[in-house]
Amino acid sequence: MRGYDPRYSLGIAAAFIKYKEKFLLTFDPKFGFWRVPGGRMVKRESPEETIIREMKEELGLRVKVEKFLGFGRDFVYVKPEKRMRSRCILYFLTFAKTNKIRPLKSEVAKIKWVSFQELKRTKLLEPAMIDLFQRFPKFLVRD
Repeated sequence: MRGYDPRYSLGIAAAFIKYKEKFLLTFDPKFGFWRVPGGRMVKRESPEETIIREMKEELGLRVKVEKFLGFGRDFVYVKPEKRMRSRCILYFLTFAKTNKIRPLKSEVAKIKWVSFQELKRTKLLEPAMIDLFQRFPKFLVRD
């Protein structure tokens, strides 16, 4: 891919956060699409630890990580860095005890709680999540 530099590849863990049969979607201003929340894995941190840390930092939310669901890959253009990124995102099912969150404005421009079917039909959905749905057609998250 033109403009791609492997030094800018990212490993990310992301969470399908479930609360009362709804899932949290966030609009990420850096990328310009809807996604489930997540973040970069740091050195010596498991994907599950990344999710717990990121949900607390990004949303002020404590979650319980239930299980690994699958992965998706994409190439995205990061606006502030003006650089293409190759990403592999590991997706996990998590549960929250509340739907009250305190999102960081720099990370989350909008939020919405949706059914799984609404989530899959969302326009401007993260490319890696679309890849996940194609790779795993019998996806393990259900309403």
